[in-house]
Amino acid sequence: MKKYICKNEKDTAELAKILVKKFKGGEIIALEGDLGAGKTTLTQYIGKEYKIKKITSPTFVLMKVYAINNAQCTIKNIVHVDCYRLDEVQELFYLGIEEYLNKPDTIVVIEWADKIKKYLKNFKKITWIKIKIKKNYRILEIKKT
Repeated sequence: MKKYICKNEKDTAELAKILVKKFKGGEIIALEGDLGAGKTTLTQYIGKEYKIKKITSPTFVLMKVYAINNAQCTIKNIVHVDCYRLDEVQELFYLGIEEYLNKPDTIVVIEWADKIKKYLKNFKKITWIKIKIKKNYRILEIKKT
């Protein structure tokens, strides 16, 4: 497990750069943390690395797909999922999440992933990021499974 301390958004942007450099496609980024921990902010900075101008929280729609328009990039989509309001995992099936998970040209970022932890055990290339809020900073614990 690796730990990173983010004191501000600049640190979060730098961490996103580090993460993105390691992505080959097919990754699932499983985010855990309290409300306001910075899950959406980290996702937005990951998106910025792929030149996606605006990523917004999919809290009410559960899932949004963002196309990456870069001929040099093998990753073509970022799928942003928010499980905060999720009642049953089945809801994600209805939205078609399975067609994106571990797909070689896609990265799936899931907020509140701890709510579907059992379901995610069926997939590979998962990076769990737990964000803990401290007084003046965040601790991000990163573990690959």
